[in-house]
Order: sequence, then structure tokens, then C-alpha cells
Amino acid sequence: MTARKKGPPTGGSGANAGAPDTLEGLFPRFPGTKDIRYHPVFQGGLSRWVWRYYTHRLTRAGRWFLGLTCLLGLVGSTSLEIQTYIPFLYAFAFWTVAGAAAAFSRPRVAFVARHADRVCAGETLPVEIEIEQRGRLGGADLNVLPSGLPIPVDAIPEGGVPVPPLRRGEKARVRLGLLCRRRGVYVLRGYRVETDFPLGLLNAYRVFGEERSLLVYPPFHRLARMEMPTGRRFHAGGVALASLLGDSFEFLGNREYREGDNVRDIDWRATARLDTPILREYREEFFLRVAVVLDTHVPRGGRRDEREARRAALERAISVCAGITDYIARQEYIVDLFAAGPNLYHLTAGRSLAYLDQILDILACVEENPDEPFAVIEPQIDERLAQINSVVCVFLDWDETRRAFVENLRRGGAGVKVVLVRDAPPTLDPSGDERAGAIPVIGRADFERGVEEL
Repeated sequence: MTARKKGPPTGGSGANAGAPDTLEGLFPRFPGTKDIRYHPVFQGGLSRWVWRYYTHRLTRAGRWFLGLTCLLGLVGSTSLEIQTYIPFLYAFAFWTVAGAAAAFSRPRVAFVARHADRVCAGETLPVEIEIEQRGRLGGADLNVLPSGLPIPVDAIPEGGVPVPPLRRGEKARVRLGLLCRRRGVYVLRGYRVETDFPLGLLNAYRVFGEERSLLVYPPFHRLARMEMPTGRRFHAGGVALASLLGDSFEFLGNREYREGDNVRDIDWRATARLDTPILREYREEFFLRVAVVLDTHVPRGGRRDEREARRAALERAISVCAGITDYIARQEYIVDLFAAGPNLYHLTAGRSLAYLDQILDILACVEENPDEPFAVIEPQIDERLAQINSVVCVFLDWDETRRAFVENLRRGGAGVKVVLVRDAPPTLDPSGDERAGAIPVIGRADFERGVEEL
């Protein structure tokens, strides 16, 4: 695998995983399980402390009681004739006791979380959690929830999962879920164990920080059939010999054994019949090598709705590309995947050289490219064009640049199939280009129904 990049992202990539462009992430919809560093409003140290105190320390009942306390204090400060300062003092004393109790109620537990490192976008990742009580006092009213989640990952349930009461040395296992809404590479920063014992106003909590990478690969529909122009070329050695499934050979005939031949190929029946060592001779069969080229170009400028539509089309194109590579890999072809966002990715897979997970890893990381990617991809594919039988191009538009790219591949002797993923009319009419052949156009409605044939 060849991937030219500076390093893995720390928060998320491949799906605009940073701060949102809209007010969707504002306070009412930004729960305490999220990473405050992605909040579009709370950027200062003081505002972040207030947000953490409100979401982490105060319980739901505590927030209501805090509002009532502030109201009593406000009314009581205006006049001494209305003795509302007396209930305010009672409430203040109650807060003092709750704060002291929270200081001594911090959970003393051992914590272990287990989950897979890959999940499909739109699915819920199950997280198995084991908690052991270490404190002298029993653990009461414990609750477990994630801490520092990236924006596209939601906790299921949002408020966490309760832990049964534990005595010292006892263990409990609970399960929570992480709903991954968009593809990308994210970092899970840990979990939080909290308790509102004994008064239910303030949470005492302990954060278990453990950074783990989570790869969310694109969803795709498995293709049942795909037509593509192919030509067979003989590829001796090299890639073919790397197959873990075993090479495919065609029987040619028998000949006498020569020094250095593989003794496993001796035909023992013929040897016994002729009273001299006889060897079976084979010839390696042909196999297909297919390149898949992903168009990642989302141009700068234009209206915002046009850019968002283009980004949505890119996400669908990535899912279609995943379905195509899955189909080709199931046919035991050699697959060369080329994708150029800000970084160039090239992966050779198929015939057990790499599993489908590795292809999906690349597609999870691919980002949009404001520049045309073919200036980077074309030299890389030209170097390998003599060994490539077919090229499948997943484009976001059909214009002169892409048509010239396809013509160059055809002149190199490869069969080319073009798939266009787009809602708006393309720059050029693909149906009027006889040299390009039939170009299927996949719109949003087609994608949502599920693409089974290409």
C-alpha cells in the first residue's frame, strides 16, 4: 500500500469531522459526552469550564434546583421585608452539604472497555465495559458514559448506562453503544464513571482516559453483477505468487524429471509404469488486474448549496467505489485502488494480498480535493498500465478533463468502464459520447434504492 500523507488525524477525517458549519452543535444539542474542543461557541477557558460544570457536575435535578436557588437569592436581595432570603440560606446550606458529599463520593473503581476498531457508517458500535469496585464503601448509583466523543459519534443511550450496586471486589459488566453517523478516522478519548449519591444534585465522577482510534468505513451495497470490458494479460510471478489462496495452474503434460524439479510434481503412477521419474508439467493461468479510480474533486467557490450537493455526491461515490472493489475482490481479481484527495492513496489488493478491510480503510480516509486529482493519479496509473486489464472510473462529473483521461487509458490498451455519480446534469452529455460507451449515472434516488448492477 502506498499512501502519501503527513500523519494520521487526531480528531477525525474524511467526512468534515471538525466543527460543524451550522448552529447544530450549539449548547442545547451538544451533550456532555462530546469533546468541548469541537464546540463552535465555547472557545475560551472560562466558558469551557462552565460548560463542563453544567454538563458533567450538575445532575438534571441539580440544574433545576440551581435555578430555583438563584431565583430565591435574586428576590431575597431586593427586600428584607419579604423574607425569601431564609429559604435561600437553606438552599445554600443544602448545596454546601451536596458539595462536601460529592468530594467524598468519587467512584473508586477499576475500568476496562473493549470494542472493535472498525465499524460501518450508520451502525452502532457495541462497547463492552467491565467495572470492579475498589473502594472500601460500596459503589452506589454508578453510571457509565463516553467522554470526549467527536461530533459525528453519539452515545447510545445519550445519558449513559447504569451499573448495579457493587461491593468491594465485585465486578459488573455493562454495554453501551456508539452510533457513528459519518465515515472517517476518529479518536475515542475515554469514558466517565459518575454517581449522584447521596443527594442527587451533584455528580462525583472519574474520567478514564484511553485514546483509541476508531475507523468508520463507508456503507455500501454489495453488487450482484457488473459488466466491464476486459483483456487478459499474462502476469508471471510477482503479484500472482503472493496469493494466499494458492496459484491457479493449467496441466500441460508429463516429462522426465530433471535435477532441481519439485518432487511434489512427480507423477508416481507414470514413474512406476515407465520405471523412471516422470514429472507433471503445469503452466500458470492468466488472471485479471483491475484499477479503480475515484474522483474526489469538489471545486472551490460557487454557492454553498452546490458545494454541499457535491460533497454529498462524493460520499455516495465513495460508497459506490467500496461496492465495486468488494465485487472485484470477490472475483479474485487483482485490484489497484487509486484515490487522490490532499494525499495520494494507492492500494493493491485481491487474491488475498490484502483484505477488504484495507480497501475500506483507504476509503474511510479519503477527503475532498479542491484541485483536479488526475494530474496526480495519471502518472501513477501510467506506470502500471501495461499490467492492468481494465480500469473502472467513478467520476463526479463528465467533462473534457475526464474524457481525455479515459481516452489515454484506452490508448494504453486497457478496457475502461465509467460510472458517474451525480444529481445535477453533467458538464457534457455522457449519452452523446460513443467512444466512452454506456455510462451509468447514479443519482441520489438510485443510491438510496441500492445499486445491485453496473
